[in-house]
Amino acid sequence: MKKFISLCVAAALILPVHAGAQVFNHLSLGIGGGTDGLGLQLAAPLGSHVDLIAGYGLGLGLIQVQAGQISVPDHPGSATSSNVSVPLKLGFGMNEGRLLFNIYPGKSGFHFTVGAYMGSSHVLKAKLAGMPSVYNTVGIDVDGYLVKANNGQLDLSLCANGIGAHAFAVKPYVGIGYGRAIPNKAVSFSVDLGAQYQGKPTVWAKGEGLTGRIEEVQITEKQLSDIGKLQEEVGKYASFWPTLTFHLYIKLF
Repeated sequence: MKKFISLCVAAALILPVHAGAQVFNHLSLGIGGGTDGLGLQLAAPLGSHVDLIAGYGLGLGLIQVQAGQISVPDHPGSATSSNVSVPLKLGFGMNEGRLLFNIYPGKSGFHFTVGAYMGSSHVLKAKLAGMPSVYNTVGIDVDGYLVKANNGQLDLSLCANGIGAHAFAVKPYVGIGYGRAIPNKAVSFSVDLGAQYQGKPTVWAKGEGLTGRIEEVQITEKQLSDIGKLQEEVGKYASFWPTLTFHLYIKLF
């Protein structure tokens, strides 16, 4: 996939040069949303067959779905503890920039899109409610950092790096769509369907160190035995994240 996207991006950059067309002579603002969250983006032409799109998207996590139960120890860190089941809720957690190229093979609005989503590795927000009260005080020890619940709720993040790292994820994207990012008139509408390569998901949470410093730490099966099952289940859908988006573009000039 990386080689394919690299070739497409190279073609998108070279095509307008060979076409002898003007570049960056128009600019439009896109407002929209979809399975990659809510987003704002700017689009400019790279000739008559390619548009460059740069923007930012945010998954607010306002809509959460019940995703079954997960087993946790009633006393974390104790070899004699028993497991209890607590409900798991999942919601959007994306928070990332995007750099995309729309490639139009003809005069219509049909296009191919290649590029990448970049920045935060967060994909989904996870909430475990009804945690045993000991999690509010003792919490989970992760390499010297304590991950605690707040009033019985433990907040986790499911993350994926794509081809990047946890600190800066790079998630290649390939898709198709209809509609122009640079309107021929004042406004245009675009719908796109594709997939982001996310890679294998991991689970992270905010922990507090002995000095009070807050760091994001990775939760593994060592701390919560059912984490592996959660990663495997989410990985069925999130490794190649289906991306359906709708955008309204307003021509600025």
